[in-house]
Amino acid sequence: MKAAELKRRKAQLLALRDRLTGTIRHVEQAALEDVQKGGEISAYPTHLADADEEGLDEQIAVARNEEGILELVEDALTRIDDGTYGKCQECGKPIPAERLDAIPYTPYCVGCSQGAKA
Repeated sequence: MKAAELKRRKAQLLALRDRLTGTIRHVEQAALEDVQKGGEISAYPTHLADADEEGLDEQIAVARNEEGILELVEDALTRIDDGTYGKCQECGKPIPAERLDAIPYTPYCVGCSQGAKA
């Protein structure tokens, strides 16, 4: 991969890392606020914490998903630095540019990615 392309990919990954970090921070803060907020429970048939449990579970799931993607982004940035970005970690073949456009942090080509799921 050419230096200009790597530079563009790195900038894309850095921007994605910043967005993910901000999203994770926001979701974690919202979850913390939900846990800490009190309220009058007499209007509810169940405890307020029970009513908010589903929303909190969703917030936790979102944060975990974003953290997983953030880890993949960090790994991709490491691969850029060590010169292995754009090469499939399974078979060693180049990952097509179209795949990197869609999933810039992917460590696998399409074939190896599908094989890993089986």
